[in-house]
Amino acid sequence: MKYQLTLHPVAGAWHSERLTLTIQGERIVDVEYRPSVGDGAYARRLMQGGITGALQAARQVCPHCHVAHTLAFSLAIEQLAGVTAPLRAQAVRVMLAELERATSHINTLAALATALGLTDAARLSRLTTRLGLIALKLSGNDEAALIRPGGLLADPSESALAETAQAINDLLPRMIAVAEQSIPRRSLLARTVDIGVLQPTAARQFGLAGPLARASGVATDVRIQEPYAAYNILAPALVTEEGGDVHSRAVVLLLEAIESLRLVVRWLQNLPIGNVYEEVPLVAGEATVTVEAPRGSLRYTVRSDGQRLTGVEIGIAPQLDRLLARSLLQQAAVDDVMLIAISTDPCTACWQSATYLIGRS
Repeated sequence: MKYQLTLHPVAGAWHSERLTLTIQGERIVDVEYRPSVGDGAYARRLMQGGITGALQAARQVCPHCHVAHTLAFSLAIEQLAGVTAPLRAQAVRVMLAELERATSHINTLAALATALGLTDAARLSRLTTRLGLIALKLSGNDEAALIRPGGLLADPSESALAETAQAINDLLPRMIAVAEQSIPRRSLLARTVDIGVLQPTAARQFGLAGPLARASGVATDVRIQEPYAAYNILAPALVTEEGGDVHSRAVVLLLEAIESLRLVVRWLQNLPIGNVYEEVPLVAGEATVTVEAPRGSLRYTVRSDGQRLTGVEIGIAPQLDRLLARSLLQQAAVDDVMLIAISTDPCTACWQSATYLIGRS
């Protein structure tokens, strides 16, 4: 018997993905899933309308990763010109990126809790909303719109910085309480431990990155191994788990969200004084920059003839593709399918905007 699951897109510009499962009894015996990496159409949008139009297009790729896309594009333009944004701007960029990471992770955990039928789902959804509001408070409007090549569009006000610090200091104890109450809960352990196991060797073979890889014991994080922006000054703690199952993936997402907020607090306490923008000319050449998006590596390559952008490529870390879906879902119980799929945190918007997968031919 065959069943089809539809993975709905998170951005209106993209279509949904379909996962076809062949089932015998209560087990999955075959998986058909062939998500396609983008054909370059979206990357070509970044070459229209100059730098301003490219920034707007980068912000619209994905509602959960728009800071990461805007930051990667801006860093690539800066590298092309040999310009480094002022340190204050770099610090604010890091804070916005970490707030986005925390929001994305908690949003995924809320979806997982909903699939599990846990009462924590409502609390996690409220945390997601709260984190989004904190990011808007810091940025003044759209957090991704604050980032541009050369630094920031504007310097956050002192009142916005103070309110952000107060809000995070109020929120952190609640998130730590969620972790302390949820991680050892027996009912959660029974439904998530040894479910959808991905061994470290398989994670490396698939070229995985981000929380998905770190939950399988693969210690990879661009922020730490190849620091950009201000991560070479203040870096997050690396969060890894060894289980490689749904529980490990949930734990990594939760602990990383907490660590992201801790890093924001550290920067708020040590925010440099100075300008937030440096003029960046568009020069001829090519530049490539990789950042750590909420789901792993995100790479932007830009090319210019000195007058306009002549090429843009977007690379993302492999997500829930055909190979990974078959590895995780074959022989899994039908009741566990949604838990496994959600725990991998796939993003159809990023997937379909990409022109290639990092580490894959």
